[in-house]
Amino acid sequence: MSTRKKAVSGIFWTFTDAILLKGLSLLSFYILARLLTKEDYGLYAILIVFINIGTTIVESGLSNSLIRTTNPTQLDYSTVFWMNIFSAILLYTGLYFAIPSIVSYIGKPIPIDVLRVSSISIILSSFTTVQMAILTKEMQFQKLMIANIPSAIISPAVGVTLAYYGFGIWSLVVMSLTAPFFQSISLWTASLWRPAFIFVKSKAKYHFSFGYKLLLSALLDTIFKNIYNIIIPKRFSLVSNGEYERANTLNGYPTNILTTIVSKVTYPLLTNIKDNKEEISNAYKQILRVSLYISAPLMLGLAATAPSLILFLLGAQYAEAIPYFQILCLASMLYPIHSINLNVLKVYGRSDLFLKLEVIKKILTVICIACAWNYGIIGLLWSSVAASALSLLVNTYYSEKLIDYSTKKQLIEMIPTLLAALCMYGIIILVAQYTASFALILQILFNFIAGIIGYIGLSYIFKLTPFYFLLKIIKNYRS
Repeated sequence: MSTRKKAVSGIFWTFTDAILLKGLSLLSFYILARLLTKEDYGLYAILIVFINIGTTIVESGLSNSLIRTTNPTQLDYSTVFWMNIFSAILLYTGLYFAIPSIVSYIGKPIPIDVLRVSSISIILSSFTTVQMAILTKEMQFQKLMIANIPSAIISPAVGVTLAYYGFGIWSLVVMSLTAPFFQSISLWTASLWRPAFIFVKSKAKYHFSFGYKLLLSALLDTIFKNIYNIIIPKRFSLVSNGEYERANTLNGYPTNILTTIVSKVTYPLLTNIKDNKEEISNAYKQILRVSLYISAPLMLGLAATAPSLILFLLGAQYAEAIPYFQILCLASMLYPIHSINLNVLKVYGRSDLFLKLEVIKKILTVICIACAWNYGIIGLLWSSVAASALSLLVNTYYSEKLIDYSTKKQLIEMIPTLLAALCMYGIIILVAQYTASFALILQILFNFIAGIIGYIGLSYIFKLTPFYFLLKIIKNYRS
């Protein structure tokens, strides 16, 4: 199979995997919003910080080192496996003793046991690192999708059942633990690799020297992505945090799907052609154009449809979350572009630069938050939009040095797509005014149909390059 067909196949299976996971999760999202309180979700938003740390360990650091290593052996895999288990246990131990101080800082009645139990997901997630790296390196995304099916079904079912019987926040805790548990079982079944009781110091040093910078970068990024889950309950209330958490989670469905596809597929793909600078530069440009072509209209379309979408999925009690969701859509629109730029650094082994960039961007984020500190939750969320835009400038500045694709060139190429997406946004707003008296589900349906037709029409009229590139890819793949 050619590199292009491998990429298209990888995108298809990764997309299918994400749709399956997010689809079932969205169903539980709809049901749980009616079974649990805002306070429950305010607590859950704090749990997410610890849950995401576990996910970060699986998807970052040492696993990335395995993916970029040419012809890794059992010595590599086993050494990384035991390193990852040890680091997860160490991290969990540190969190276990730090949680009381975190709760004290927030100053709200948060059960310490809830946070400690939910953090066990960090250890559970660490058992799947090598299996996921092997399947990703081999671009076996169909196997990854199949392995995710049991956890995608069982975890939401357990959460909804416990919530129905009145277990409150514990239903979310158990749900967060069953997901990595069953995913681990499935991945061990899907992968033929098994760890040996081997630990090679030279291999550990090799992978650690590359992976620890990426892991630190990812952990730093995870903490800052979830920083509002700590700030909002501290400054406002658990109810406000619950409203923000639901808006952020809903925003995360499309964002995570796009970012996962871009990150998982492009990293092994670009790694395979890293020795051909012209080919990797051309591939990068096409990936960037297509990613923005999809993410910009999707996120702007969701922002335009937010009033009916939030009321349908969450109910009228979450009306205050509508502007939260709209602002978050703007902030996350560029996330896939960030992921592409950062993948270039990983492909060329510049984990040192990767970490440096994360530190710079987090400093900028702190500055943005400080500027918005006195403007309430809305102001804080607008600071995330500013931080995302500034992060784009930082990421593109450094990736330019590796692939000769400057920030200016990237921004210029983004303009036609962004203008078309903004026009589509206007079309949806106009249609929404005429369908305001319809049932919520019909409002959503008409908005999306109008947006899709309008965007495709604008793409044809303005002859957008990624539009014709996608048509060509589809045509070639079928043949």
